[in-house]
Amino acid sequence: MPITPRLLTRRSTLSLMAGAVTAACTSGATRSGKLFVGDQRGGSRVVLQGADRLANVPYEIIWSQFPNAAPLLEALNAGAIDSGIGGDSAFIFAAGTDAKIKAIGAQATRGMGPVVLVRRDSRIGSLADLAGRKVATPRGSISHNHVLAVLEAYGRSYDAVSFAFLSPSDGRAALQSGAVDAWAIWDPNAAMAEQEGARILPGKKDLVPGYGLMFGREGAIQDKRSLLQDYHDRLYAGWEWAARNREPYIELMHKDTGLALDILRITHGRADRFPAKVDATLIAQQQETADRYLRAGVISRKLDVAGLFDTSFS
Repeated sequence: MPITPRLLTRRSTLSLMAGAVTAACTSGATRSGKLFVGDQRGGSRVVLQGADRLANVPYEIIWSQFPNAAPLLEALNAGAIDSGIGGDSAFIFAAGTDAKIKAIGAQATRGMGPVVLVRRDSRIGSLADLAGRKVATPRGSISHNHVLAVLEAYGRSYDAVSFAFLSPSDGRAALQSGAVDAWAIWDPNAAMAEQEGARILPGKKDLVPGYGLMFGREGAIQDKRSLLQDYHDRLYAGWEWAARNREPYIELMHKDTGLALDILRITHGRADRFPAKVDATLIAQQQETADRYLRAGVISRKLDVAGLFDTSFS
C-alpha cells in the first residue's frame, strides 16, 4: 500500500534527498514499479480521488507532501521524487539554477491571478502607486513575477519597490503588523486576507501567465516513462473532473486542506482552472517570464526555456 503523505519541513526534505542518493545506487528494478510523487494540500491526490483515478493503478504511487512548490522542486532536482506539480514562475526561477527537471503537463488558470493587497487604512490607492513601497512576496513566485510586470506596465524600474522575500504565512503576518506596505500573493491567501480587512489594489492586471505545471525529473522521464505517461493521463482526467464539478471539488478541497468553504467558493468563483497542452504558445509565455527574470536580476543567465519542456506526453 502507498505510504501516508507527509508534510515535509526543509530538514525532512533534505533527509529525503539524502535517501534518494542511496536509492539511486541500488538496483533500478527496485523502483521500476513505483512512482514517487510530491504533492501539496488540495493538490493532485484530491483531483485524482474526485475523478476516481486512484483505483486500479498498475504501479505503486508513493506520496510525499510539501508545504509549497519550492521544496518540491528541490526534491525533484535531487532525485527524491519522480513527479510533482507547481507554479510556472517558480519553475522558471528554479530552472535558472540548473534544475534537472522538465515540465510535461499543464493546468491553466483563467480569471483572477496573483494580486497585491494592502491594509484597509493604507494610503496606497492602486498598483500605479507601488513605487517607493516595501512589498512582501515569495521569491521567484508568480506573485513576484506579477509585481515585476506591474512595474514594467507603469514604466517603473524594477528597483522602484523594495522586496521582502517571505513565505505566504510570513508575508501575511508582515502585512498585518505593518512591517511591509503591501503583499503580493495568490488565492486562497488573498481571499483570507480580504476577510481580515485587507483590500486588493486595482490597476493593470492579467500581465503574467498562470499555469500549474506537472513536472518529471529527467531520470524518471528516461527510466519510468510508461509510469509517468499513465500518471500524466490520470492527472489530466482529474483536472478535467475538477473543472466540470466545482462544488464536489470544493467539498474535497475543504476536507483535505481544512480551508473554510466560503473561502474556497470565493477562490473558485473568480478563477477557472482547466487542463492545457504544453505547446508553443505556453512555452513562448514562459520565455517572457524568463526574460523578465533576467532583466530584473532574479536569475543570472539567459534561459532558452524550450529545453525545459517535454511536449511528447500530451
